[in-house]
Order: sequence, then C-alpha cells, then structure tokens
Amino acid sequence: MPSNGFSSALSAWKQLLADDQVIDDTASLTDAQKATFAYSAKVLAILHPEKDQLAECLSIARQHKQKLYTVSSGKNWGYGSQLPVSGDSVILNLGRLKKISNYDKKNGVVTVEAGVTQAELAAFLKQQGDHHWMDCTGSSASCSVVGNTVERGFGHTAYGEHVKYVCGLEVMLIDGRVIKTGLHRFGSAKAAGVYQPGLGPALDGLFFQSNLGVVLSITLWLMPKPENFLAFYISTEQDMLEDIVESLSKLKRQGYLTSLPHIANPFRVLPGLQQYPAEDAASSIYPLAPKKLQQLRNHWQVGVWNVSGALYGTKEQVKLAKSALKKQFRHFKATQLNFVSDSLLQAIEKYQWLLSKLLRRDMARVLAVLKPVHLMMKGQPSDSFLASAYWRMPELPENEYRLDQDGVGLIWCAVVAPAEGEHARRIEKTVTDTLASFDFEGGITFTLLSERCLDAVISISFNRHSTDNIDWDQKAIACRSQLYKSLLQDGYFPYRLDISMMQYLSEHSCPQYEQVLQELKHIFDANNLLSPGRYITHLKV
Repeated sequence: MPSNGFSSALSAWKQLLADDQVIDDTASLTDAQKATFAYSAKVLAILHPEKDQLAECLSIARQHKQKLYTVSSGKNWGYGSQLPVSGDSVILNLGRLKKISNYDKKNGVVTVEAGVTQAELAAFLKQQGDHHWMDCTGSSASCSVVGNTVERGFGHTAYGEHVKYVCGLEVMLIDGRVIKTGLHRFGSAKAAGVYQPGLGPALDGLFFQSNLGVVLSITLWLMPKPENFLAFYISTEQDMLEDIVESLSKLKRQGYLTSLPHIANPFRVLPGLQQYPAEDAASSIYPLAPKKLQQLRNHWQVGVWNVSGALYGTKEQVKLAKSALKKQFRHFKATQLNFVSDSLLQAIEKYQWLLSKLLRRDMARVLAVLKPVHLMMKGQPSDSFLASAYWRMPELPENEYRLDQDGVGLIWCAVVAPAEGEHARRIEKTVTDTLASFDFEGGITFTLLSERCLDAVISISFNRHSTDNIDWDQKAIACRSQLYKSLLQDGYFPYRLDISMMQYLSEHSCPQYEQVLQELKHIFDANNLLSPGRYITHLKV
C-alpha cells in the first residue's frame, strides 16, 4: 500500500514540476510495471526532474517518507527494466540530465550526466573530431552510459570493463548534499580527471551497485582512436571451449589482445539471425532439438563456439597481434580464423549479392549482424542486437524494440570465474543441463574481462505472450532459481543481479559484511527511501 504521505508528496511534486514531468496516469504506470519476467512491484508515479529540481524532489520524499527508485533510462532489460525492487515506490527518472562537459581531447576525459545515452556520447565524440571512442555495450543505443557503468557493465574494446575507466563521480545524497569523489572534491585540482585514487579514503566504490545516493554524473576515460583497427572472428566445428579460453587468455597475458573477446555458443548467435523455428513452436517442441540445431548451424554457418574480438594499435602492433593469433590457432582442427578490416567490410557490402550466390548464404542477413558488431568494437552503438531477445517471439517488431511492452521474456544471469578453460566448461555444462531441463535453450557468452577473469552471461529467453498453455513465466523463474543454486554450489557467483535476486544473494553473503552495508545505509539514508532493497537489503533502523 502507498505510504500515508504519498498523496501529499505527489501534490508537492506537481507544484514543483511541470505537467509532463509528473506521470501518474493509469496507462503509463501499467507500462512502467512491466518487465521481461514476472515481478510484482507497484509504481505510484514517475518523476522526470531537471538537475536543479532534484534536491527539492528528494526533500519532498524525505518530508513525506516516500520511497523513490532511481533509474537513468529505465532500460535495464533482463535485470528488471525500471521496476523497483520494493513496491509502492515512485520512479525517479534521470533521463533529463543530458549534459556532456569537460571534454579533454588530449587526455581523453569527459564528464557525462546520468541521462546521456550511448548514442548521444558517440555522436558527441564524432562532432568533436573523432579523436576518441567510447566503449559501448550490445544493448540499446538509447541506454544510459552512467546507468550501465554504475551497474559494472562491460563492452568490447580495450576499455571494455567500464568501472576501471571512471575517474570520479558526482553524487546527490538523500538530504540534497552533492559530493564529488576523487580529486574532484578539491574543485581546482588539475589532476582531478586523470588520477583515480584521490586523497585519503576513496568513496567511489560505495556508489556502484548500491542505493546510497543518486549518481548525477561520472567522469570517464575514453579510448584513443587507434591508428589501426582489425576485427577478428573465430568459428569452431568442434567443441573446444577449454582450448579457446586458454588460448585467448594466454594472448591477453602476453599483451597481444587488449579487447574483451566474446565466446558465444549457437544459442547466442542464432537468435540474432532468425526467430525460433515456427513449425517447432507450433508443435510446442522445446527446447530446440539437436537435429534442428544442426540444420540451423549449417544454414547460417555458425560454429559450436564463435569468437568476436578486435585488434587495436599502430600498424606494427596490429600486425604482431594478428600474427600471434594465427600462430595460436593454426593447429586447431576445423577452425576458421577470419580478419575483417573496414575495407573488407565495405567490399562485402558492395558484393553481397554475389557472395550470397557463391556461399549460399543470406549475406544481407549476415551483414545485418556482422556490421553492427564491427562498428560496436569501434565505439558505435546500435539497437540491432536487441533482435536476439525476440528468439522465442513469432516475429520482430516493425519499428522500435520495446521488450517490456512486446511481451519479450528475458532473464539475464551473469557469473564470474577465473579465466581458465576448466571453469568455463563447468559453467557451460551446468547452464546447458539446467536450462534444457526447463525447456529453454542454454544461451551463453563467455567474455574475457581480463587475463585473469571471465564472465559468463546466460540468457533465459521465452515468450510472455505465448498461447501454447505453458506458463513460461513460472518456468523461467524456477529455472533461474535452480541455475543460481547449482552455480553457487560450485562457487560461481554473479557480478550483477536482477531485482528479484537481491535478497536471495544477500543470504549467501558474510553476515558481518552485510551488517556493515546496513550500517552504511543507515548513515546515508536512515529512512531507507532511496531504492530500498537494491543490493543493500534488510535495513535495520
């Protein structure tokens, strides 16, 4: 139920903000309460304040003890979208915070506010002379740069692990105070944007994956545009996951690979090329049968494992890295290693009709996937990758991708492990066996975050609007629970959580650590008004 003060708070917000900044009509709130999986949390209203209105918005929330749930773009698809962890909350949408400032062309530093999207930052850098690239993810081009970063998201380039390239945050606390971390706290420090540690205890980490404050902006390091760029793709006809992981990890340790290579199985590649076969869906044949999988793999020439990555640097550096890749993989049987330069991609586009005949492939569709991947590794975001979320849907939408409203079923599970082949195999087996037991395809992508650590992103895909009399929502929730149970038993813990798993994971944590988090929450937000339950749970006042 809404707090007793909600009506009063709403009236105060309506006096402070313009009509289009306070959303409380039934249709809009109903849409806001939709995610890509079943979760019940009532949204009371949605606020869209300007930056200079935020402090007063928080003051009203404090005065009336009304819970707020902060989002940047609200497109946290697969992890909960814009739904609050705790119901009866008001969504505080930071989408109007659009300022991009303090761009340092020489050092590659820029400050972006919470509402700046991937597309907007990429366009800004182009306008400034294309001296630097941002690192973007495979999510929507209209997703927030800040939102993904504070969730510890990652991308593909040499600057792919985003948290490592943050050099200061601007945060508003529940009482309206604004603090700047690192050397930014001193105002006139020349090294504020280039020296991460700051002076004394660093507070930056408190505001990643937390509910201790509202992150208004981040200062971000950008990747210098390299002299030379070369994408590479590896496809194997045999199941040689361990060899791939060990080989790529070795190349990263040796310094040849600076990008974050992605290693995907067919169930992460095929959804980007087509929907689930209609004839199998009509007969409720789930998951996809091995024979049909082989047919689709043959049709699209998709490997058992498929790697994408890029080489960056001077011509000499790229040449050395290319040679090292060839040397590492030349002894692998039934393995294709292809390099795609900008000029080669242009040639493929120009002669795609001829290649379609020669290769007996739909090159137009292949290019629809290949080109966005190529550009993404050059810091150019795209909405194209969202098509893969529609794997179990009967068709793609004609216009924009609105996963929540389209009934797309999607749950992301993501765990981290040492960058070693044996760990990748154990995770792969657990994922494949668990998802198949619930009639899902075990889509998985391993990403080498560093020479020491890999991430496994698992997709549970389904159709929330299915008419086959199967409760896919219930099956997906049960599948996720069993998957986490199995992975945690083996010591593989997540790096990121969806909204319904916050409480579950805290129960596996060290009690003393959780107690300290609760004490910090009490210091920063004694009434537990900011995004209650998000990563810090069980607040004891």
